[in-house]
Amino acid sequence: MRKLIAGAAVAVIIAIGAVLMWPTPDTGLVLYSGLDYGPAVASAFTKETGIKVAVVRLSTGSLMARIASQGKRPAWDLAWFDGATAAVSLDQAGLLAHNLPAPADLNATGQSMLSPQGAYLPTGMTLAGVYIYDPKRLANPPATWNDLTLPAYQGRIGMNDPSISGPTFPMLAGMLRNAGGWPQGQGYVQALKANGLHMFAKNDATLSALQSQAIDLAIVQSSAALYFAASHPDLRVVFPDPAFVLPNVLVEAAGLSRRKQRDAARFMAFVMRPDIQKLRQTAGEADGDYWPITTDAPAPLPGMPPLGSLHTLTLDPAYWGALENDINIWFAKTMTGA
Repeated sequence: MRKLIAGAAVAVIIAIGAVLMWPTPDTGLVLYSGLDYGPAVASAFTKETGIKVAVVRLSTGSLMARIASQGKRPAWDLAWFDGATAAVSLDQAGLLAHNLPAPADLNATGQSMLSPQGAYLPTGMTLAGVYIYDPKRLANPPATWNDLTLPAYQGRIGMNDPSISGPTFPMLAGMLRNAGGWPQGQGYVQALKANGLHMFAKNDATLSALQSQAIDLAIVQSSAALYFAASHPDLRVVFPDPAFVLPNVLVEAAGLSRRKQRDAARFMAFVMRPDIQKLRQTAGEADGDYWPITTDAPAPLPGMPPLGSLHTLTLDPAYWGALENDINIWFAKTMTGA
């Protein structure tokens, strides 16, 4: 009897081991989306292709923190968010696949955003920081970044915290570059603090402060400002000189199976189709206010100025991405003493 029981136990162990070792089939893609339109695009992709896409909707800051915490054992396959500098940070940690297929029909602006290693794909662009204000309370808004330090704006300006709001870091990097680079631009940030700059967590908090009159001018991402102004006709948006380009990008986790790589490539091509770009605009809430970067894309939404009418500046994502952690730590200490 003991031999019979022992033999049965061994058989069970062998059977369990076989099940555990048997390769499990891929069950679709997991998309971490920091963009409003991610779920709608994923649903359309599944409907057309039959490939399941599980969407985890996160703010960009939370998305980056989750990816970093998972390290080289990712629970995600694709991530879609604002900021090439953030993508560079992930790539430098060895978390991203390379040689992703570049989108077709990119215009000159889109071509300039491509990663040399193919570590991320640009899918459109916004601007990292614009000014939104109430002209009844602020008759003469600032035109440039240097204007923010003038006595006329003492205690009247608010912005997001770049350590919480992921898309805000490129704006801070642009401010620093405009003031001479890093670390030369530190004096400019210190001048902003001396002039009473207010700090808030994210776009919604900064815009709420503007609406409640805690501040008279908010500096937020262009998509957030344009979307908010559309429902608050008393407000105006000013595009500073220069305005810093903020690409929205797709990245792929390193080490995906060949099947998932093929499915991911199909998704990347899908999101750039003209009809799907139109879906992104209409289903995207604030994130729908982006400038397309392909020659066959629909026009930007009404109320968005032509890019050619603005003085824009594209930051070097490799340079500033490598500095992001150090700059955010310094900024927090400077602004809040954290």
